[in-house]
Amino acid sequence: MCLLLFLPSGVRAEEAETEIPTVGRPADLPFSEASGNFRVSASAEPTVVEAQSPLTFVLRVQAIAPVHQPPRRIDLRELPAFAERFDFLEADNPGERRPNQQTWEFVYRLQPKRDDVNVAPGLPFVFFNPEIQYPRKGFQVAYTDPIPLTVRPHEVYPVPLDAPDNLLRFATGAGLLAHQQPWAPPGVWVMALLLLAPPSLCAAWYFAWRRLYPDAAGLARQRRSLAARRALQALRGSGRLPPDQQAARVAAVAADYLRGRCDAAAVELSPAEAADCLQRVGCSPALAQSAAAFFRECDAARFAPDGTSSASGRLAPRVGLQTDSRSESAT
Repeated sequence: MCLLLFLPSGVRAEEAETEIPTVGRPADLPFSEASGNFRVSASAEPTVVEAQSPLTFVLRVQAIAPVHQPPRRIDLRELPAFAERFDFLEADNPGERRPNQQTWEFVYRLQPKRDDVNVAPGLPFVFFNPEIQYPRKGFQVAYTDPIPLTVRPHEVYPVPLDAPDNLLRFATGAGLLAHQQPWAPPGVWVMALLLLAPPSLCAAWYFAWRRLYPDAAGLARQRRSLAARRALQALRGSGRLPPDQQAARVAAVAADYLRGRCDAAAVELSPAEAADCLQRVGCSPALAQSAAAFFRECDAARFAPDGTSSASGRLAPRVGLQTDSRSESAT
């Protein structure tokens, strides 16, 4: 009854007993917020691991007296002995387990930082025991036993590299650090100039040629007319010759005309060569076939036995004149 006289109004005696003071709390260790009396232990699985491979560390807290306030999870990163040896995999952390009403298990996923880590150190578990008469001495620290670990170096499996020696040679020299820029297309004006320059040059050359040689086309027509007049003049006297000589004369005059007119290379033109020559200069197929027939008649008159093709020879001048007139009109 005397104790109740000193309590604030509205506060029960059992609540006052569970209040955790701040005086006497260890400043260098994380507090579990637990109130009661507890026993702690720890386990690790596996105890033989490779460097940079995770292991599971379990802190087991068991109440051995009435619990006034349950423990909370301790942040192992606040303990230098753990922070120096392990990385903490929070993503793989399964959290808290409750095997029974008096037991808490806190699970951590740890990863050794180096292969010289040989122990999981003892974990200090700070709790408040309200059964101790002096509150300043009520904060208790229970340590778990250290757990020996074997951390093996991470196994490396070399991959054989079969490549030519020139691909494995290290590059050296000033060009190694030279600043290089990717190729960029030219600007719009440069592209326009490149596209318009060729046709512009062709047009300029054409007008310059026309200015320098204004009579070139007329001279070409005159040369063609001169060749035609010479051929006609040579054909006028062929009518008085014998048939075989007449055919040879007409064929020679026609071949000479085609050489000057169509740049024919052969001395004596065959019918097919004569037709091809006329088609190259733009004459119609009908005119080319007529010229081929003309040369065939000439050959028949020249090489026929006993002058049996004299009629063909007499027609030769007329065929030659017709061919010449059609050629002039076509070109």
